[in-house]
Amino acid sequence: MELKLSASYDATPEEVFAIVTDATFREQACQKTKALSYSVEVTESGGDTIVKVQREMPSDDVPDIARKFVGQTLTVVQTETWHPAKPDGSRDADVTGEISNTPVTLKGTASITASGAGTVQAIDLDVKVAVPLIGKKIEPFVVGAIRSGLQKEHELGRDWTH
Repeated sequence: MELKLSASYDATPEEVFAIVTDATFREQACQKTKALSYSVEVTESGGDTIVKVQREMPSDDVPDIARKFVGQTLTVVQTETWHPAKPDGSRDADVTGEISNTPVTLKGTASITASGAGTVQAIDLDVKVAVPLIGKKIEPFVVGAIRSGLQKEHELGRDWTH
């Protein structure tokens, strides 16, 4: 199931990139999404900046039909590989993720681009729940949870740009 989301910032692409690759920002985003525990790694590899966030989340909002697959908590692992800046400062990233020990995966792209006097960060993900018969019924709940977390992260990002 596709998930597209974007957020606008009153900042340059370079400033937005600095925020989304800042470990402290990512830790605060984990706190804002009510993670029970988390780890954040930001590393460099051949010109790319890799952000890996692992967070343990309560499964309270998971529908009963899916709870037997996930238990009381979910461990969400997300990796963004941000590529070097283009001449205009824009950047693209490959995004992958999973909910550990479940059949849930996500894959897609993210971008940071100048837009007028500000910057837009966009995310385009394909979320899959590989469970025969009920996977398609569970995907909207998973997408909703991911969307909610990303919106909270974008709100925090706007706070960081002021």
